[in-house]
Amino acid sequence: MNADKAIRADKDITNKGIKTGNDIITGYSVVIPVFNGGKTVKELTLRLERVFERLGETFEIIFVDDNSSDNSWAELEALAGKDQRIKAVRLAANSGQHSATVCGMSFAGGRWVITMDDDLQHSPEDIPILIERMKETGCRVIIARLAGKKHLWYRRWASHFVRILAQAVINKPPGLYLSSFRLIERQVVGQMLALNYSCPYVPALIFRVTGDAANVEIPHRERKYGSSAYTVPKMIKLAGRLFLNNPGIQRLGMCTGPACIIAKTVNLGEPGGIE
Repeated sequence: MNADKAIRADKDITNKGIKTGNDIITGYSVVIPVFNGGKTVKELTLRLERVFERLGETFEIIFVDDNSSDNSWAELEALAGKDQRIKAVRLAANSGQHSATVCGMSFAGGRWVITMDDDLQHSPEDIPILIERMKETGCRVIIARLAGKKHLWYRRWASHFVRILAQAVINKPPGLYLSSFRLIERQVVGQMLALNYSCPYVPALIFRVTGDAANVEIPHRERKYGSSAYTVPKMIKLAGRLFLNNPGIQRLGMCTGPACIIAKTVNLGEPGGIE
């Protein structure tokens, strides 16, 4: 399937009216925040390459190392050194998954942007399901509804609590399931970046731009290595971000500005966003 057939023909995919710092250079940009993912990033890269080769699509992978304490950065430098399609960013301090994701989006040069986790619980082989769902629905955002979640009980409870908050605070469409495995139109990403939040919560940015989103069911895979970086304190912090991303709070101008500081990059120029 060609990239220009992945959404309805009457959808504008040429960024008309939106000036981005990055030209469209490829079909898909895969943005992956990394935290202590040194054991998984090589396998993840190889599997992504195979998926897009089978699809016949051009792509780039943008890894954002959220100041990991393991060998993640060394692994990413090695991967990027072998393939110009692999991009790597290292943040100067741990900024959280959502800030790292937004940072990666700012470098994206694809017509569509995919976000996913680094731990292999989001399977690269399920990306065609996201693409097909966008083609079927014509929606601007497709979010995986993860079936058979493998998280610990407290993570599942906290995620349920965050979903309830999201319904009330960030204008989430009723019944829409949230996860970090997503396919998003480039135009939506450009408008998300223009909001320039210092404490971004990615779903809130999406729903500030559009409610044109749909789910597709995808299995949640077992974690191969280690344990989740989401502790109870981090989940509480995430809930706080929900409130900071409330439109009323944003009108007060309380949390605008840069979300993170970049220490190093490989195969990347300056971040894009909105001019």
